[in-house]
Amino acid sequence: MESILNKARNFIPILNNRQLKGENGNMGVIGGCLEYTGAPFYGSISQLYGGADLSHIFCTKNAGIPIKSYSPEVIVHSYLISLDDTKI
Repeated sequence: MESILNKARNFIPILNNRQLKGENGNMGVIGGCLEYTGAPFYGSISQLYGGADLSHIFCTKNAGIPIKSYSPEVIVHSYLISLDDTKI
């Protein structure tokens, strides 16, 4: 167990007040539709609490507005195409 913790510590950046924007990385979450907006948001906001500088969510157009209303901290890109958008 101790070796797993030591390996995990190598991936987690040490946070301090001298770091600039962008030094701790950008993260992205792909997912979300009109019925399921919580999971992408919680994944994205967890990345920010873990130390990432920017977190992007790529979701469908129907999910973009609800996810944007949860928090201004995440960047939402509603580019994915859902089955509702296509005429099959």
